[in-house]
Amino acid sequence: MNYDFYASKEDKLALLDYLFDSTDLLIYDLASEPGKEVCVYTNTDEVFRKFGALYGAIFSPTFQLWSPRFGAMPSFRRIELNPDRCEGQTFRFQTQGWGLIQLYFGRQFPQELEYTHIGHFSERSAKGHEGNELLSMGAVADWNWPEITSTARKLKHLLHAKWAVDKIGSTGVLPGAAACEREGVLLRLRR
Repeated sequence: MNYDFYASKEDKLALLDYLFDSTDLLIYDLASEPGKEVCVYTNTDEVFRKFGALYGAIFSPTFQLWSPRFGAMPSFRRIELNPDRCEGQTFRFQTQGWGLIQLYFGRQFPQELEYTHIGHFSERSAKGHEGNELLSMGAVADWNWPEITSTARKLKHLLHAKWAVDKIGSTGVLPGAAACEREGVLLRLRR
């Protein structure tokens, strides 16, 4: 399942509040900062403290969502970095797992807003990649696919059917993004 939607900073904060207050989902960094471990967040303030000043420009926070209902645990793969190209840093970690739900926030600039994305592997797609050494994430069968699919569909329904106040094709526009558009902000695809 993949779903794209437009969300302003306020919409993203509301989504984080919902995830923390109304679900059992844990939110992990997709990738850690160089030289550090992956962060797991417990509330919206933690996320905003880390990323709030970085809205816009070249940065957009990316996360992996996981619930104990999903069966298997996420894993954290160490990525070796070239210190000559990474300001002396030699490693970072990536959060991975066949049944994780990705949440990629789009960047927000003064004159444009990129779409935000949620999605996850289907069981069939995961099985097709299971033997790939670069994606060694354990057994696909260890994940509770009905729970993963149900959780992702509930999130999509919330965003698309309940929160979206407009749609551009199949892409929902949340209230804050709609207000940005009325003020002349261009809603666009990622570059």
